[in-house]
Amino acid sequence: MGDSMPERVEAKEVAREVEVPVIEPVEVPEELTIGKAIQVLEAARAPAVTVSNKHELLINLKPLVRRTDEEVIPVLRSPFDKRVDGFLNQFDLIVPTSHRSRFSVMDFMREFPLFKPDDDLLKVLDELEDKRARGAPVIDDEGKLIGVVDYFDLLRLIKQKLPGEPVLKVKDVMRTGDKYKVKANEKINKAWHRLINRFLPGLVVVNDEDKVWGVITYKEFVKTNRWFIHREGEHMSVPAKVRTIMLRGVPYLKPEDPVTLALEKFIALRIPVLPVVDEENKYVGAVFVEDVAKALAKLPRKPTGVKTVKKEEKVEVKE
Repeated sequence: MGDSMPERVEAKEVAREVEVPVIEPVEVPEELTIGKAIQVLEAARAPAVTVSNKHELLINLKPLVRRTDEEVIPVLRSPFDKRVDGFLNQFDLIVPTSHRSRFSVMDFMREFPLFKPDDDLLKVLDELEDKRARGAPVIDDEGKLIGVVDYFDLLRLIKQKLPGEPVLKVKDVMRTGDKYKVKANEKINKAWHRLINRFLPGLVVVNDEDKVWGVITYKEFVKTNRWFIHREGEHMSVPAKVRTIMLRGVPYLKPEDPVTLALEKFIALRIPVLPVVDEENKYVGAVFVEDVAKALAKLPRKPTGVKTVKKEEKVEVKE
């Protein structure tokens, strides 16, 4: 009697319909929003950089921040005292435009906002916007440092707390207009002035045909080891262009993309702005990390409905 052939098992992908909860952008009382239900302590983390010498030059902090990409630098009372006197944002480090700069921590130290552990995310986002801060320390009742939070930390926490899929698209949160873009061949001075004077974290970089090439943000000014901005009294034969330090290879978004795609990109890449383009990769607008955080925090904390989607699954089939 011959041996029987063993059954062959193959894994095949099959699609089945499943229902997933969704969150629509409907008006609800503030106390019923996602942001009101989340306390900032849940997002707080230990800072990668702190400073206790208020006379430290800002240019000396750039290498530390360049290595760590820290957004919030708490200013402690002393190396042995965790009480917080203030803080700096990474954005503040782009103010010095020369190795001769004498700007110190004291010159740009921010005293507000400082958050308490039980502050909710709506309050945190409102105060960050009001004080034009990119992040801030979280302190206890004695003013001692617990941790820091920035927009990327808040967005990561909001993602964990979402009770369903937001029914929001990129077009619902993007900003439009020429003030959010700059040409690649413009002098870096122009981009720097627009970031500083308009308190913008970044700009979309386009070519002469308005096609997107990348972005330039405060992070690029911090990351570079060279001084590209022309200052009076300092020789620079050819003023540098935006394309010299801009960030290339940035993913593009389309107006009809789900806002969750922007959410994922911001968390993964930790850049404050993403370009929005049309079918020809031409500039349409820009999405900023703070706008996505605010839009999601204002959504209802409970699902408002369900939708049916097709889900691919692998199943074993015996032959």
